[in-house]
Amino acid sequence: MTALNLENIDLPMTRSRYRHHFSRHLLGVARHLQNTMMSVLHQEYGHDHLRLGFSPYITLLGEGDKRLTDLAEILGISRQACNQAAKQAVAAGYIESTADPIDGRAKQLTLSPRGIKLRRDGLRTLVELDQQLGDIVDDSRIADASISLRKISHRLSLSFTPLNNNANAKTTMTGLLPRLSDYTLKRLMELTREKGHPGLKLRFGQVLGLIGPSGGRIQQIATIQDVSKQAISAIGTELEKLEYLQRKTDPRDARQVVLIFTKHGEKLIADSIASGNQLEAEFAAIIGQAALKRLDATLHDLYSGLELEQGIFDTDSAAEISLLAHQLQQQLGEQGSKALASLLLYPTEYAR
Repeated sequence: MTALNLENIDLPMTRSRYRHHFSRHLLGVARHLQNTMMSVLHQEYGHDHLRLGFSPYITLLGEGDKRLTDLAEILGISRQACNQAAKQAVAAGYIESTADPIDGRAKQLTLSPRGIKLRRDGLRTLVELDQQLGDIVDDSRIADASISLRKISHRLSLSFTPLNNNANAKTTMTGLLPRLSDYTLKRLMELTREKGHPGLKLRFGQVLGLIGPSGGRIQQIATIQDVSKQAISAIGTELEKLEYLQRKTDPRDARQVVLIFTKHGEKLIADSIASGNQLEAEFAAIIGQAALKRLDATLHDLYSGLELEQGIFDTDSAAEISLLAHQLQQQLGEQGSKALASLLLYPTEYAR
C-alpha cells in the first residue's frame, strides 16, 4: 500500500479517525492497565524496584524453574537480551540463580520468596482489574473480548501456554493486553515505515500518539507515559529533525511550548491510520469480522469509560482555533490565508 498524498487528506476526518481508532483504544487501555497494575503492586503490596519487563519472567518461572536459554527461546528474544532483563530481576530480589539439578555446571533461574509473593499478588490484581473493567462494560463482554484476545495472541505466538490449556481459558483481559499491545505498536511501525517513513523508531510512539488538535504538551505526555520530561523532550527533538513536529508557543500559556504536527506529520498520521486498518484486517482474519467488531466496541467503551487521554483531545476552542489558523497558514500560504480571512469576514460579498 502506497503512502497518502497530503493534498488528499481530509484533516478533520483524519483527526477524528486518529482518535477513534481500534489501535488507539487497544494501546490506550493496555497502557492504563499496566500503569494501574504497577501502582497497585507498589503502593498496596509494597513491591518496589518493579519493571514492566519483569512480567513474562515472573509468569514463566511461576510454572517451574528454567534455564536462561529456555526462557530466551520461549520469549523469542536473544540470550543476551534475556540475560540482561533477568539480571535486573535478580538484583531487585524477585529471581534467584541456582544450580541445575541435572547439570551441576549449569545454572537455572527460579522465583525467590519475594518473586513468589509478587506472582501471587499480581494474579490477584489481574482479576481485580478485570472486575473493574466489568463495572464499565458488562462482564460478558469482558469475557468475550478475552477470548478474542487469547485467539489472536495464540496465533501470533504471543501466549506462553496452549490455547486449549484450562488455566489459559481463565486468562484475564488485563493479562492478555500488554503483550498484544507491544506487538500492535511494533506492527504499526513496520507498516507505516513501508509507506514512506523509514526513520520511524518504536519509542516515537510515546509522543506521536499523544498529540491532539492543540498539540502535545511535554509534561502532560510524560505524565501519561510515566516517564521523565527529559525523555519526552528528547524524542520530540528527534521528531523535529525528521520534520514531523515543530514547537509552537502554547496558546494557554505563553511561557510554555507545544509540539504540533507539520504537513509531513499530518501525512504520517494519515498513513498510520491506513496501517491501523491493515492491522485490523489481519486480526479479523484470525478471529472473524464479527468478533473483531465486538472487540473494537468493547475497547472503545472502555477507552471512553476510563476517560483516557481526554486532556489530549478535549481542548478549549481558543486553542483549537489558534492551531487551526497555524495549520491553514502553512497549507494556504500568505495569499490563500488572506483570501480565506476575507471570505470569513465578508461572506456575503463572495456569495454575490
